[in-house]
Amino acid sequence: MATYRLVLGIIAGIILSFFTVFFFNMTGIAALIKQNIGTNPIKAASLLVGANFDFDMISFFTSSPTVLGFFAKELLAWIFIGLLAGIISKGFKRGITAALLVVVIDILLWIIFSIISGEDLMALFQGTQLSETLGGIISALVGAFIGGSIGGLITGPYEEFY
Repeated sequence: MATYRLVLGIIAGIILSFFTVFFFNMTGIAALIKQNIGTNPIKAASLLVGANFDFDMISFFTSSPTVLGFFAKELLAWIFIGLLAGIISKGFKRGITAALLVVVIDILLWIIFSIISGEDLMALFQGTQLSETLGGIISALVGAFIGGSIGGLITGPYEEFY
C-alpha cells in the first residue's frame, strides 16, 4: 500500500521550506528577494531555499558558543519543518525519514535553482566557503532530525488500516 502520509509530509516540508526563514527573520532575506523577484524569479527561489542553510554549525562550535546563539533562525526553521513533516507522516521512524528527505530534496532544489539562475556553485564548495556550506547542511540535518523525531513521537506509532 502506498504510504501517502509519508509523501504528504515530504511535500508539505518542501513547500514550507520556501517560507520558514521568514517566520523567524522577515527582514534579513526580504531585501534580496525583492531585488530579484522581478528580474530573475529562479534566483529568488534559490535565495529562498538557500537561506535555510545559512547557519554554520561548524564555525559555531569552533568559536565561543552560547546557548542563545545556538537557536539561530535557520535551525529553528529546520526544527519547525521537521516537526510538521514528522507530524504529518506519523510515527518516529517515518517522521525522521520525512524530515531528512526534505533536507536532501531542498539541497537538490537549491543546487538546481542555482545552476539555472547562473550562480557560481563552485564558490560554495571551495576553500573557506566549503566549511560554511557543510556547516549549513549539517545544521539543517540536525534541525530536521530533532524536529522529525519530536513530530514522530508526538503522533504515536504509524498504523496501517486495510
